[in-house]
This record gives sequence, structure tokens and C-alpha cells, in this order.
Amino acid sequence: MTDSLQDVFNTFGDKMCLCPFFGGFYQTNEVVDESIVKHPNTIRPCSLIVSPPGSWDIKTDSIKDTRNNEKWREIRRLFIEGKFLDIPDCRVCTLTEEVGGSSPRLGASQYFAENLDIDFTSAIRACIDNDFCVDDLVVMDYYPSNYCNYACIMCAGGASSKRYTFEVKNGNGGRKIVVNEPDSDFYDALKTVRILNFTGGETLLQKQVHKLIDYLIDSNLASNIIISLLTNASSYPDTLIEKFKKFKRVIYTVSVDGVGPVIEYQRRGAHWDVVERNCLKIMHNPDLSGTINYVVTAVNILSAMDFIDWLYNNNLHWFTISPVFRAEYLGITAMPDNLRIVAQQRLQQGLKKYQSMDCLPLVNAIKTLLSMFDNAKFNPNDLEKFINHIKKEDAASDLKLLNVVPEWAPWLQEQEI
Repeated sequence: MTDSLQDVFNTFGDKMCLCPFFGGFYQTNEVVDESIVKHPNTIRPCSLIVSPPGSWDIKTDSIKDTRNNEKWREIRRLFIEGKFLDIPDCRVCTLTEEVGGSSPRLGASQYFAENLDIDFTSAIRACIDNDFCVDDLVVMDYYPSNYCNYACIMCAGGASSKRYTFEVKNGNGGRKIVVNEPDSDFYDALKTVRILNFTGGETLLQKQVHKLIDYLIDSNLASNIIISLLTNASSYPDTLIEKFKKFKRVIYTVSVDGVGPVIEYQRRGAHWDVVERNCLKIMHNPDLSGTINYVVTAVNILSAMDFIDWLYNNNLHWFTISPVFRAEYLGITAMPDNLRIVAQQRLQQGLKKYQSMDCLPLVNAIKTLLSMFDNAKFNPNDLEKFINHIKKEDAASDLKLLNVVPEWAPWLQEQEI
């Protein structure tokens, strides 16, 4: 932990988050009911905020004004008062911390502290003195489109156009994708942005991302900005490498939830040979900073050691491990005791192996995975939802779960009898 972040925690408590004070997740697209003509853009403290529809809408055509409305000021006040655990909008982070996953709140705050030369404590005090308002947007997560070539089993139409198509084909019609232009002060807000995180969808496929990269270079803003991009590693940014050199730094987060057929099942549309090739090119490119994100589900946890071994064999040290959050019933809580024991035994064997090799990052990763079982008890209702979900997935694909994770056979075959 950096000294600046430690000072924030010492001053305001260790449940603080820097996102509501310095960041904003800006979204200009949505999947809505077909009767809605126009859906407003939204800006919220981070991508993981969970709130009723309309809670973070931009109603004034101004990003700055919206970030200082009553909703934003209230969430800042709650963090100042140490009430993080009581904020319903933040329940993804509270749940993740409860089950021992890589805390998004801590990860984001650490990310800010490592990459921004700001006296955070003084800036937060100034915010308090200013009735919990802030002037500048310093870190922007920009979500211009849900355009994506994957239909991941744990995803939703709002985050993937391919998944949206899957949902329509499987009876979830009556909805449409709305993609809006940015609000009036979008380009003005970019003048104070020092970290710009592109998200989606698959970022490399979004025309808005390419357009904005060119704008930042042409406007001489690029050299002051760190950009980050999420990718499913279905492609490599060959055409952008030279442009990336114009920016202060470029960070990639690569989604890899397993190896071989496991990732091909969990991330519908993936081809492991392509993902592996592009991931390794990104992670070993000296001009890029790369991190791998592994989303834990009841599908991939039984083969988690294959993933850990792959990290080791390819000399990959930067990664995060997170529980599935969009469809929690696809997580460890859906696993009956017999399956949980198998998964835990495999992880324990792997733990002994990497402890003997004194490989601390992978030892900690395995301990994180094991801790999730302690904090995510079996829920029969989640098992039922998991089975129903998998049946729909299997009906739409030649690749079936039992081809990939045969350990699930007693429960899935029982449903077919």
C-alpha cells in the first residue's frame, strides 16, 4: 500500500474508497425496453455500483453537474462517515471482501494512489468543506458501447452485444440497444482526466475507443494520460501500438478464466489458441502493462490449478482473482459439498506444490481461492438456478458443460432423467 493511500485510511478509516471523490464510470449506452425512445447517459462512482434504474442518470447534459448532485454527495458523505458496509450500492465490493476475493474497492484505490500525484487526504478534506462537491474528474471509466464478439455465460446483454443476441434468441425479446453521443461537457472534462479506462464490451472493437484515442493525441492531451483497456484477447492491438507510445502509460486487463475448453465454455466465442497467443503478446510487450483477471465460477474452479500452472509456465506474475458478480448463482455457492471437496483437495495439492517452490504470488492466489469456500456456503437455490442456466447455455452450443467439466455429471444428468 502506498503512503498516500495509507494516509487516507489513517485519516478517514480503512473502509474508504477513492472512486466517488476522483473517479466516474461514464456510460453512453444501455439495453432498454423498446418503448423507450431515448435513454439518458449515466455516470456513477464505479462500474460495480448496483442501483435501481435511473439512480445515476445525467439529466442536465453535464457530467460535472451530475457528479455533484445529491446522490453523489450522499455516497461521499457515507464513506467519510465510515459507512461503506451499509451502502447498498456498494454490495459487490462488500460481498467480494466477505468471500476473500481481490477487493475492487481496495484495488481501485491502490490503482489511483500508484498512478496519480495527488494529496488525496487534502483533496478529500477540500471536498468536505465544499459540501461534498468536487470540481474535476481525474479518473474516467468510459463505456461507449456494449459491442462484443463473446457471449460469456456470466454476462448480460447490457455488457455484450453478442450476449444480447443470445438473450433475444432465447426468449428475452422486447428490448433494444441504445447508443448515445457523449454529453456536452465530455471533451471539456477530459482536460482534467489523468487516467482513462476504456471498458465495454470488447474495447478494441469499439469505434468510439479508436476515435477518442486519436482525439487525445491530436489535442496534445495524450502525454498526460494513462489509458487502460479491457480485452478478451480475441485480437491484438497491432494498429494501435505506435499510438499507444504517445500516452503516458498503457495498461491492459486481459480476461482469462481458464485454459483450453474451460475458457471456451465460460467465454462463449473464445478460442483458446487465439486467447493464449494474444494474451502472452500483451503481457510480455515491454510497451504495455498487463494484468490478467480470473473470474471464479462453479464452472472453472475445479480446474483452477490448470490456470495457476499456466501462469507459472508462462512467467505471469500480475493477475487478480474475483468471484462472479453479475450472476452470483454461477459461483461457488451453487456447488454441492461433494464437488466443493474435490475442488478444495486439488487446490490444497497445488498449494503444497507452490509452497515447496517458494512461489509467493501463486501461493497467495491459491489461498485466495481456498478462502472463497470458507465464505461462500452451499445454497440449494443457487444450485437449481445454476442447472437451469447451464441447460439454456448447452442448448445453444455444441460445447456442453459435461464435455468440459464432467464432475458435474451426477447433478446435470439427474435433471435429464
